[in-house]
Amino acid sequence: MNLNYWLTFITTVEKGTLSAAAEELHLTQPAVSKQLQALEDYYGQRLLERRGREVHLTAAGEICYRHAKAIARHLEQTRREMAELTSLLKGRLLLGASTTPGQYILPRLIGGFRREYPMVEAVVEIADSQEVLRRLQEGEIDLGVVGAYGRGRSLTYSRLVEDELVLIVPPGHRLAGVKVATVRDLQGEALIWREAGSGTRRVLEERLVKAGFYVSPAQIVMELGSTEAIVSAVEAGLGISLVTCWAVEKGVKLNRLAIVPLQGVNLKRDLYLVRRRQPLSPAAEAFTCFLEKHPLHLPLPGLFSIS
Repeated sequence: MNLNYWLTFITTVEKGTLSAAAEELHLTQPAVSKQLQALEDYYGQRLLERRGREVHLTAAGEICYRHAKAIARHLEQTRREMAELTSLLKGRLLLGASTTPGQYILPRLIGGFRREYPMVEAVVEIADSQEVLRRLQEGEIDLGVVGAYGRGRSLTYSRLVEDELVLIVPPGHRLAGVKVATVRDLQGEALIWREAGSGTRRVLEERLVKAGFYVSPAQIVMELGSTEAIVSAVEAGLGISLVTCWAVEKGVKLNRLAIVPLQGVNLKRDLYLVRRRQPLSPAAEAFTCFLEKHPLHLPLPGLFSIS
């Protein structure tokens, strides 16, 4: 039995229609039908019932699908173990990322990845999310990491890690050390903010408005173009800010910053790994497998917001 027939069967079941399976597999719909028919002829059983455009498993199809998925898992595990056995993987891994994952998250992951695959050269290009997705769709990069979904049916998203904006103040600030703050405590404070047009600033201000706090232009004493610059300004006592939790670990451990749990506002979001609906390069495939085996967790757990 041709293993491709199993893949076609699995894809058809999970996509729900022959046309969707054909698009996913880059086949014609008649080719999909022919492969499914060959599988049914082999077992002498109807595996799928067609109701309009949709397909549904028969009792025999349920059995076939369960075993087909098991076979697919075993084949994938075999491929991974063989790849690990021949660990002299070479090549170039091109990654695109928005600011937060590009500056704070991917460097952590790439370090571990390169220890396992020292012959792979990893390149990270940082741009705004829409530009990352454009480059991915055009085939200019292998994988992308962004903080929001974008347009494009040719892309698939999977959750990589959680991000959270946190309130940071200088150690001597009146809020340093309090058990919990609210948005009312931000009134009258000198704010150090990202530049106008920043995606992070837009998300932050939208979340604060939902919580009942409107940022007054008079409160913004400084606008800066990077998170690192904002952290340095807060450490210098120039004001307070809200930045990604991934940027503050060092400052907190060195007692240059204090994190203040902020109640009543949701400042969490997910960061996504994005890929094209096409086979990956060996280096990109190895990187996605590495991510599955080495999940990241929030730094300094328990010190952030209380929603």
